[in-house]
Amino acid sequence: MRELWRKVYVPAVGTFAAGVLLDVVGLTDVWSIPHADAPESWHLAPLAAGCLAMLGSRRRPMAALAAGTGAFAVDLVLGGSIAFILVMFDLLFSVGRFASPRARAAVTTAVFVLVGTASVVGGLAAGQVRIGVFICLQLTSVLFVPLWWAANIRQQQQIGALDAERIAREAVVAERAAMARDLHDVIAAHLATTAMHSGAALAAPPETGRDRAALQAVRTSSLEALEEMRSMILLLRADAAPADRSPVLPGGLDRLPDLVSAATAAGLHVEVSAGGVPAVPVVVAHTVYGIVREALTNAGKHAPGSDVTLDVRQAGARITVTVTNTLTTTDLDHPALSAGTGLWSIRERAALLGGDLTATRDGNRWRVHASLPLPTA
Repeated sequence: MRELWRKVYVPAVGTFAAGVLLDVVGLTDVWSIPHADAPESWHLAPLAAGCLAMLGSRRRPMAALAAGTGAFAVDLVLGGSIAFILVMFDLLFSVGRFASPRARAAVTTAVFVLVGTASVVGGLAAGQVRIGVFICLQLTSVLFVPLWWAANIRQQQQIGALDAERIAREAVVAERAAMARDLHDVIAAHLATTAMHSGAALAAPPETGRDRAALQAVRTSSLEALEEMRSMILLLRADAAPADRSPVLPGGLDRLPDLVSAATAAGLHVEVSAGGVPAVPVVVAHTVYGIVREALTNAGKHAPGSDVTLDVRQAGARITVTVTNTLTTTDLDHPALSAGTGLWSIRERAALLGGDLTATRDGNRWRVHASLPLPTA
């Protein structure tokens, strides 16, 4: 509601107040129209109609412009006023910002024709070229400038959106590269374990019990390595380009208490709940660690000193992670600026494993929930 007042009602009310002031001081009959000598107070009626049209200029810019143009015609019959120039400026700006490309093109063409025609007719009627040029400059400042300004703002927003998307994609690429490096280390460890057990079995005389134990260890390590390799193949298929990023320290479920301790030291009040989490592949553990780390970091950044609940548990054939935190008054009224690349990264991590992640506001709380599949035996 506050945003609605700021963006819709305040400009309309402010324009009406400024228009009343301009009419009161006598800035009417600005177009020198013959036989148009209406009292200043008469201009308030079309001014009010134009300001009412401004209220719908964001949602229905073309309809608002049509209504405002009708009120502008009435104002012209009365002699014209500086006040209504403010109204037309806002309505044309809204068309340039919020109308469809086709509507914007139509209005721009109409304005171009109007300015050209009025300039030529005015110059010929006065018999002076300078009058035509003066009319052209006046109408351009009133009709073309708001359309140009709106187009410039729209272009800057598009550039900003493309830049934000590029930054987010670069962050995802870097995250994938880091995961690939982590997986490389894990697979190397599995292969080293396999080599150690098989080497020990070959170095000693045959013994059924010991050999079976060694083979079981080799099989277990091989299956775990295959699971991690499957995850690495998913990363490679995602076309992750090499990223210039320092190696990240591997994180797992056993390091979650470290994250909680760090968050508590930063001023958060963290309540932890965990229910029957089984041993999971390292890549899943790393993903859980990354999700919790990002959620706690965001809580500390956007809602310092808030109450946080962390829940990690097994739900059927999946492991779920839920982190919620209360939103401070400051964060509710003025959310902290953020590029949002952290959420992109952890959402990408979850998606690569076949899981999903949502981050939503629920009343006065922020909730991050992830669900990741567990490998079947």
